[in-house]
Formats: sequence, C-alpha cells, structure tokens
Amino acid sequence: MNGRDTIRRDRQRGFSSQLLVMSTLFLLALGALGWVSVGIVTSERWPIRWLEINGAFQRVSAEQLRAILSSEVGSSFFTVDLKGLQEAASDISWVSVAQVQKQWPDTIRVSVQEFVPVAHWNRGQLVADSGTLFAVPEADEIQGLPWLEGPEARLTEVLQTWVGLDELLMPLGLEITRIKLDGRGAWSMVLDNGTRVALGRDSTVERLERLLASWEPLTQEREAPPQDVDLRYTNGFAVLWPQPVDSATPDKM
Repeated sequence: MNGRDTIRRDRQRGFSSQLLVMSTLFLLALGALGWVSVGIVTSERWPIRWLEINGAFQRVSAEQLRAILSSEVGSSFFTVDLKGLQEAASDISWVSVAQVQKQWPDTIRVSVQEFVPVAHWNRGQLVADSGTLFAVPEADEIQGLPWLEGPEARLTEVLQTWVGLDELLMPLGLEITRIKLDGRGAWSMVLDNGTRVALGRDSTVERLERLLASWEPLTQEREAPPQDVDLRYTNGFAVLWPQPVDSATPDKM
C-alpha cells in the first residue's frame, strides 16, 4: 500500500463521518417535529395563563381589551398568534399602536397607545397629536376641540395653517375654534370670542398681523368683540360690531 492509497482512505473515512453527523442531525430534527406534532407544545402542556394589559387608558379600558383578546389566546405559549393579537388590539377604536410580546413561561403582555385628538377634521374624523387622521363613531360629539375643514387632500396644509395662525393669536389670549379652506382656496376662521374672520386666499399671515396690531385700540372701548372682520382688503380691513340689525353697518379701518 502506498501513501496515496492511505490518504484516499482517510478522506473517505472523514466523508463518512460527516455524513453520519448530518444524518443524525436530520433525524433529530425529524424527531423534534414529531414531538411537536404529538402535542408536546399544545395548549394543555404549555397554556397561556396570564394576559397583561398595559397603557395610559383614557378612551379604552383594560377590561375592554381583555374581553376582546381573551378569545384569541387559546393556544400554547409556542403557537399563540402574536400577529393576530396585535391586529385585534389595533382594530379597537382609539388604539393607535399595539405591541404584543410573550414572556416565559405562560404570559402574554399587551401594551397599547391611544390616539390623542387635537382637532376635528370635516365630519366624522379627528386629527391626532401626531398629525394622523383617524375616525371613531363618536367623533363629532367630542367637545372642546377646534374644527378644521377643507378638501381631503389638503389636510396637512390646513393643519399647518391652523397651528401657525393660532400661535399669532396666543399673545392676545385668543384661539381659533374653527378654520376653513374652501374649494376656491379662501381661508376663514372663527375665534373663541365669537369673532368671524375672513382672510381670503393670499397673504393670510400678513393680513392677520395687520388686525392684531390694531386689536387693542380697536376693542378697548367696546363692550363686546367684533362680530365679523374682513381682512380681504389691500391696505386695511372692515369690522362689523354686534348691534341691532337695522343699524348694523361695517366700519372700514
């Protein structure tokens, strides 16, 4: 026997050993699958015993979530459908984000974040503090939120305009309760003191600043704020004060 034959036989033995190891691992994998298939990880052996619900609840309750999700937790710790649980939680009105995790050996932990509404949008919809648009059945009945109106495709523009104009009004202690962008691109709004303001289509910030610069001398000797202000003039604005209908005429400033 020469050296080459010896090397060849060593290689064959090494290959046979590798093949044996791979075969053993394959059989172990098949055994594990069979272990699962005969029920080793069924709900009877590794049941979910605890469903933890976490969140800063305002509009949604832990009891509501538990009632909806409990029916989804019917399998074992190994086979529970986390994605299904997350989708079921996310489908609940007012839920913005839902996270579902398993905790060994028998717990499902669900954490939710609610939408925080900052404004109405047209009818039946709300704007969250993140700028996200969402809908809940009781949307139009919620009090204390400003109303934003405009074409559906221009929500971002209306939202940004509302925030910007509201900041200008803040030093005077005024707020916007309703702002509208109509189909012609013209802006109008209602303040929390009841004053209606027509801004027009262009230079809305400059026009409002013109009114605010004159606001204190304009109102200091008046018992009530203006009823209507028309800012659609090049160098001034018109004011209508609350008074009997027969004598109601606007003042040009």
